[in-house]
Amino acid sequence: MADDGGIIAALPEDVLLQVLSRVASVKSLFMLAATCRRWLRRFTDRAFLLDLWGGQRAGDLLGFFFHLQRIKVSTFGFLPVPSSPLRPLASSGSSNSVQPLAARRGVLLMRLPITRLLFLSNPVTGERHVVPRLEEYSDLGPYKVTSYAIVVSDDLAGKPQQPASSGRFTFSQLLVTTKHANSITMYVNSYSAAGGWAAPAEFLDLLRFSLAGRSTPSAVVHRGAAHWLCTDDVASATRGDRLYKLSVEVGVPAAATPRVSMTNLPVRAGGATATLLCVGGDGELTIACVFPMHVRIWKQQRRGDGDDDAAAWRRDVMWMTLPAPYPYCVPLMHGLDMGSVAMMYRSSGAVFVVDLDKKVIDRAMDCFLPLRIGREMDLPPVPYEMDLVEFFLLQLGGLCGGGSTSTG
Repeated sequence: MADDGGIIAALPEDVLLQVLSRVASVKSLFMLAATCRRWLRRFTDRAFLLDLWGGQRAGDLLGFFFHLQRIKVSTFGFLPVPSSPLRPLASSGSSNSVQPLAARRGVLLMRLPITRLLFLSNPVTGERHVVPRLEEYSDLGPYKVTSYAIVVSDDLAGKPQQPASSGRFTFSQLLVTTKHANSITMYVNSYSAAGGWAAPAEFLDLLRFSLAGRSTPSAVVHRGAAHWLCTDDVASATRGDRLYKLSVEVGVPAAATPRVSMTNLPVRAGGATATLLCVGGDGELTIACVFPMHVRIWKQQRRGDGDDDAAAWRRDVMWMTLPAPYPYCVPLMHGLDMGSVAMMYRSSGAVFVVDLDKKVIDRAMDCFLPLRIGREMDLPPVPYEMDLVEFFLLQLGGLCGGGSTSTG
């Protein structure tokens, strides 16, 4: 087998890429990469990995974190998709298992249910960060967290691109929106890894507006700002649910109060079962209005370095055809990176990934019972994505520098 591996590794680059591109499992590729130094050199070459996966990919769906509650016992777990290099995880039952809330670029936001303490972790790199209690920095009284925005170092405005080894996907900032008792205003709170919580800022007038896309509580981080969609509840009866974009600048000084702006979009979502904001494969903002049998897609048409708020939006339609026996109702929608949307079905736990750019639907998981949405699952499962190029470089880079090449 070692000789066969040497023969394959010695193939011309274009032939080798053709052979490896037919390996369906990322886990198999990862195990192959760790067999010998010849393969390690190839699988820690960024250019080789980009060629293997057809160019830069901001994220790949690796699986779902979930939380189950059975009377007084709760379970925290991770269920990988079939092609994921990560392994399944299930904590031993306890009364205080952590609850997954959101994830982005490999960073997972979690909460302890009893103490309500927030912390962030990267299960791949081992990075971990405990967030101080918000109530120690705010006098707004009891609150409920309604949405999140996870900011990594690569998001910071004006910061040049850095190689993977510099940790460009490490946690930098957390934005949370909160509702407070006896208040008609939603607030946004900013926590910096370097400076703690800043003073909260008024975010949304709850007498008039509400956040859209309730299936996913995470904001979209794009071009130095975190973005949410909201609707005008007062005018929706006559204006067809016109959408607005709420934006909060990221990367500002740690102690600075968040700056909030609102933009009226030329997009209507009337009749949609779900409305999602994501970043398309072209790097621009994309809105998906999901209907029972089609998706109405709005793509931002930004030219050069022009203002995002002044950019036009182009409308497109994608018709959805799913294999039986899956119904057309979609209970859970999650916006993924690179213009994709994950759809989960209540009855079976089946997960499909919709590529809004290519207008294709791929089945990611099918009938995985732990992800079925029932009484035991008290929180929506959280999709976990990470750039596979980044994953290979982080996991295999240390082996290149010396030490054993065993996969364990």
